[in-house]
Amino acid sequence: MKVTSKGQVSIPKEIRKTLHLKPGDEVDFKIEGNCAVMIPIKTLKIPRDQEWFWTREWQEREMEADEALKKGEQREFEDVDELLEDLHS
Repeated sequence: MKVTSKGQVSIPKEIRKTLHLKPGDEVDFKIEGNCAVMIPIKTLKIPRDQEWFWTREWQEREMEADEALKKGEQREFEDVDELLEDLHS
């Protein structure tokens, strides 16, 4: 299999069939030693610039914030300076 001048390769039919890849499907690659592993993306498609929001850590913090709001643990500030003063204290 040859790499084209644009860095493209054709995925053999047997591999496409085994991985259930269809035109328009997305794949990702991970480097493991000297090998590139192709990973079909079959989950919810999230734009890469929004992936941070869906990390386990971020979602845990979102749940903590939701709980704090339910308990009325939020604070209100008159202006940004008051907020910043509270953050720095």
